[in-house]
Amino acid sequence: MNRTLARTIRTLSIALVLLSMVLPLIAAGAAESEVQPSSPGITDADYPQTFTDDMGSEVVLERKPETVLSLSLFSDEVLMELLPAESFAAVSTMAVNPIYSNVAEEAGKISPVIDFNVEQIIQLYPDLVIAANWSDAGKIDQLRQAGIVVYLIDTPFDIAGIKQAVTLLGELTGSVKAAEALNTAIDQRLSSLQAIVQQIPENEKKTALDYNSWGTANGADTTWNLVLTLAGIENAAAEMEVDDFGQVPLSKEVLLELNPDVLFLPSYIWGEEDASDAFYRQVMQDSALSGVEAIMENQVYIFPERLKNSYSQYLIDAAAAAAEMVYPDLFD
Repeated sequence: MNRTLARTIRTLSIALVLLSMVLPLIAAGAAESEVQPSSPGITDADYPQTFTDDMGSEVVLERKPETVLSLSLFSDEVLMELLPAESFAAVSTMAVNPIYSNVAEEAGKISPVIDFNVEQIIQLYPDLVIAANWSDAGKIDQLRQAGIVVYLIDTPFDIAGIKQAVTLLGELTGSVKAAEALNTAIDQRLSSLQAIVQQIPENEKKTALDYNSWGTANGADTTWNLVLTLAGIENAAAEMEVDDFGQVPLSKEVLLELNPDVLFLPSYIWGEEDASDAFYRQVMQDSALSGVEAIMENQVYIFPERLKNSYSQYLIDAAAAAAEMVYPDLFD
């Protein structure tokens, strides 16, 4: 579908919708003043609005978006809290994947489910597309050339960044009050977790590694390091040199040297369906690792992938889950 045709279809659709809304009002003699805005505090007078996305591009919204498409798992998880299901033009395949998504159940009730397919998106013609800042630049350019408004969002790496992005998404979608409520919930959840974690004496804090099947762990300046910190757990790899992706290579010799109190293993490994269980057995039965404290004390846990890799408000849930695994007595 070319740009002109897409715009024509969209214009006709909007005209039909508006006509179906106006005729009953005329028949009933309804006054214009009685028509309420679709979202409290959001009126036509607030538009157009201009934003600058996280890649520096100007984004203009002529009116409050009625249909939104999220192509970032971070924005998927936030927007599912801010918007009703009917506001989504579609959902991404990642959003409905229970391995990685914390909103898979809610997203699964929405259709269609799409990949980042330019033709599909142009056919849907949402009022606003939100995509990760690392998205395929060529596809983003095609969408913009078709007249679709695209906002590229940077994935946050700390609580302040998450809250800031929540506020931004609330402003973009005209759901400011819902964003404020979510940020309040984030603060409350974090405060509750901190009250529990503060009970742990400094000299009794456990050390941990997230050991994976290809022999690396997350170092400092990663969201996993933040998860452990919030959980009152020390990252045994925090002082080690990391690669460009924040990973620390871990030979078995290094793992023995670091000797963590706790090991967190992946809940999903690409390949066979039971690969993560097989890796757990491999680690527990490996004679070369038998001297590791975590293995000797049976403090080895399979950690949900959807929580471990979260960049959204669910990062706090990840920290709470880790804390409960390592310090179960605090949660009795």
